Amino acid sequence: MSRPSSTGASQVWLSTPDAAGRLDPSRLATEDRAQWAALHSRRRRLDWASSRVLLDAVPMAPDRNRSLSHSHGYAALALAPPFLAIGVDVEWLVPRDFLGMAEIAFAPVEVDCLASIGDPADRCAKFYELWTLKEAFAKALGLPLVDALQQCCFADAGRTGTIVVPTPQSWCAKVFAPRPQLRVAVACVADVTGSIRFPLETLEWPPARPTAWPIACSLASIGGGRGGAC
Repeated sequence: MSRPSSTGASQVWLSTPDAAGRLDPSRLATEDRAQWAALHSRRRRLDWASSRVLLDAVPMAPDRNRSLSHSHGYAALALAPPFLAIGVDVEWLVPRDFLGMAEIAFAPVEVDCLASIGDPADRCAKFYELWTLKEAFAKALGLPLVDALQQCCFADAGRTGTIVVPTPQSWCAKVFAPRPQLRVAVACVADVTGSIRFPLETLEWPPARPTAWPIACSLASIGGGRGGAC
C-alpha cells in the first residue's frame, strides 16, 4: 500500500466502518481467529474487524510506539517515534447523562464548565472532548483510566485556564473532529524534560490518503507547565 512519507513525524490513521468488510477471518492467525470467534455482537465484531485490518494496512517500523482505539466501526491508530509516548482515543458522540457522568469521573471545575453550556449538542461535544483527552493521556502515561479521569483536567481555557496533566515531562495533545459526530484525541509525552515537537500527519484508510480534519482542541506543555497551541 502506498502512503505519504513521514520522517520523524507522528501519525494518526482513521479507518471507516467500510474497512471491516475487508477482514477475511479464514486468514487470521490462530490466536486472532479465537478472539474473532469469541465476539458475538455485531458492534464488537465491527470494531474488532476495523481495527485489525487497519493494523495490517499501515506499515509500521518496529521501533515506533503505537496506540489503538475504536468506536462504532471507526478505528484510530496513532504512531510515534521512540522518544514519544503516544495515546489515542476515538469516540462516537451519543447522548448520555453528561453531567451525571462528569460528577462521578471529572474534576469539579470540569463539571462547572459542562453545566455552563446550555445547548445539548455543544455540551455533548465538550464532554467527549474532555473524555477523549483523558483517555488518550491514560494510554500515553500508562495510567489506569479511572486515574486519568480524575488526575487530568482540561477545563475550559477561556474561563478558568485549568489544565492539569500528572507528568513533569513535556506533552502535546489535539482533539480532531473527522466527522461531525466523531472525536479523535491524540496525546504525546516526551521521554525527557524539555521542548517537544509534534509534527502530526492525519490519514484515512481505505484508501490511504492524507486528510485535514477540523481541530476541536489543541494544547501543549513544556516541562510540566502549560504552553500554547501545538
